[in-house]
Amino acid sequence: MFGDIPNYLTSNGAYGINAEPCTKLLGEFGLGEKEAQLYVHLLKYGPKRAGDLARSLKTYRLQIYRKLASLVNKTMVTAKRESPAVYTAMNLGDALDAVLLPRQRELRRMEEIKRELGVLVNGTQFLASDETRSSKALALDSEQALTKLLNEFGLGQKEGQLYVHLLKYGPKRAGDLARSLKTYREDAYRRCTKLIDAGMIVKSAGDTSRYTPIDLNEAVDAALTSRQRELRRLQMVKHELVVETSGTLSRRANNEHAFKMLKNLGELVAAISQLINSTERSIIFVAHPQFNLLTMGGFLDHLKYAVGRGVRVRGVLDISLQNLSAGREYLDASIELRHTNSYKGMTLVVADGKRSISLIHAALKAAFSLDENVAALCSDSVAQAEFLISAFEMAWEQASGAEERIDALLQQERQPLESVATSN
Repeated sequence: MFGDIPNYLTSNGAYGINAEPCTKLLGEFGLGEKEAQLYVHLLKYGPKRAGDLARSLKTYRLQIYRKLASLVNKTMVTAKRESPAVYTAMNLGDALDAVLLPRQRELRRMEEIKRELGVLVNGTQFLASDETRSSKALALDSEQALTKLLNEFGLGQKEGQLYVHLLKYGPKRAGDLARSLKTYREDAYRRCTKLIDAGMIVKSAGDTSRYTPIDLNEAVDAALTSRQRELRRLQMVKHELVVETSGTLSRRANNEHAFKMLKNLGELVAAISQLINSTERSIIFVAHPQFNLLTMGGFLDHLKYAVGRGVRVRGVLDISLQNLSAGREYLDASIELRHTNSYKGMTLVVADGKRSISLIHAALKAAFSLDENVAALCSDSVAQAEFLISAFEMAWEQASGAEERIDALLQQERQPLESVATSN
């Protein structure tokens, strides 16, 4: 059956993931269709806020929040604590391991219960009829303990009681079972049907109206084998998914879909904000003097949150009298800052050494609007990120300390005041 697993990864679309077959396969791991669609979307397009996800998937934000909460509980998605929160898909292999973990624990518990069942019934004789009793018959407390263990094994309370009753007294008809268990005949039929489906009882060969229990060890072994087989199947499906996904993701750097053009200032500001909010380890940035990251787009608040998460932030900027106070705020927020007044390269931001934004045209008007045209690239290409990192490190080495620059600017401001005071 594993040969029928479709190759859901193609060269089409971001990340090269064909979402529909992938979504279907994720359903085998207990994800609802919409949950799987949401997870695959985050896997394809990267971290997003709930509002952005609602727009992309053309649904209501409340529904997105419900599905995100479910995926977070299943540890398939993580949420940054900024407001609004940014959601990130877990690595596919780690996410599926988290889904399989409860099944593995359940299987281990079932194996433990099997041993407990063996200890409980060891030396106990199950009677063939209710006319014959012996001192080694299943005692009432043992019967209750056996039923409880079968419940933990996945058998319902009522089905467990009926199965133990048949073990104790031998084959019976539904009517007899109903009288003995003080229930309705229809209820006895329903319980028997469930037990037949579970492989715990069968209809008697000579009298199909009578129900016969399967030997306890055989029934437990059959249930364990079924669970073990299902777990192995899911592990193989997971392996196929992870292998194919890792092969595709490793090719993203050279894929044309790793680049997205940003055409106006509003898109650029939103993209930089999202990049900062979704970073996990490091951010570097350098800005052309005509595009000053110090005072634009609320970037300071986003960077403060990043530092609070343990992200290292380094930046190279042109610090002037106009943005001096903002520069001081950056330093106070534990952002490593340097000054340059000779940088003529592109504006760039790189997150975690792999995702980047580079601004080619930065001649903004004095009173700019978010609709103003720009030319920028948003990229997931590692090669592009490495190129920009090299440009940053060169600018960083050539730049001077931000604190010294701020002190020098403050001194310039004080000198005219001191001259006026002296003349008076």
